[in-house]
Amino acid sequence: MLRKLTIPICIALLLPAACCPSVPAPTPAFTFVPTATPTPIPTQTLVPTETPIPPLELTIHWPAKVSALQPVPIEVELVIPPGIGASAKVSATVFDPDFVIYQSFTLLPQDRNLHVSEDLLRLPLEPAAGDWYLLVDVESDFAVRGKRYKAFRPEPVPFRDLTEVLPTGTDMHVPEDFAEVAAHGDRTAGGRVWRYGDGDASPYGEVALWWAPGPVKPLRLNTAVVMLEATYGTDAPIVTGSEEIAWQGQTAFLFHETWPGPEGGPAKALVVQGPDYWLYVVRVRALGSESIPPLFHQIWETFTLAEE
Repeated sequence: MLRKLTIPICIALLLPAACCPSVPAPTPAFTFVPTATPTPIPTQTLVPTETPIPPLELTIHWPAKVSALQPVPIEVELVIPPGIGASAKVSATVFDPDFVIYQSFTLLPQDRNLHVSEDLLRLPLEPAAGDWYLLVDVESDFAVRGKRYKAFRPEPVPFRDLTEVLPTGTDMHVPEDFAEVAAHGDRTAGGRVWRYGDGDASPYGEVALWWAPGPVKPLRLNTAVVMLEATYGTDAPIVTGSEEIAWQGQTAFLFHETWPGPEGGPAKALVVQGPDYWLYVVRVRALGSESIPPLFHQIWETFTLAEE
């Protein structure tokens, strides 16, 4: 009995699992895993971007040619962008070729964004050779764009050759552009008068040189007065003053005059005796204005006496 029961049990143990239906494993209950709360992204605050302020635009206005014969205004155009209440102070300086200050200017605002100098640039009659420089300075709270300097070379002034006109050894630098309006006498005793300008432009004036043999004795005031009056025409000026001075080491008298008429104005006349005892009268005067143009003072200073 025992043997019969053992065999079926063994067979049952050897049968494949398919013959015995398997009981499915229990499905585990769903476990809720909480999702992490996302970190909030901060909202960007829009900051308005400032509109850049455009710079002030600077332009130097300069003539094609510059010479001592015609004074030059310093003109600078400074354009301020619309809607900007900008202010600026403009000044300028002219330097000679050695970079030494020759003349300084204050520029005042005019129409059309122009800034113009109160004074004119008056170059020397015989300027130093080389490049001269104009430098512009702008004081403003805003940026400035544009070239602030100008290099230039003054035009040379050609002069008259007076070698065959004046007494030997005497000279004066009279520009060729000056018109000769009177010629008297010869190299022994005579005179020349030159004018420049047309009455509407500055400068406008007259320069004259007279000469004659004088007494062989030191110059005195009465002799100087006689020589001075010999140069007058029908319209004699009023002499407003006189003084004794030295001119190139020689005794001289300086007379201040006022000329009448529409072409009248102030004048000054130098009466000087040269080492050769010749007497000379050098006169510069304004024509229809209240002051003698500086250009004529420069010509006056070029007068040199004849040597003994």
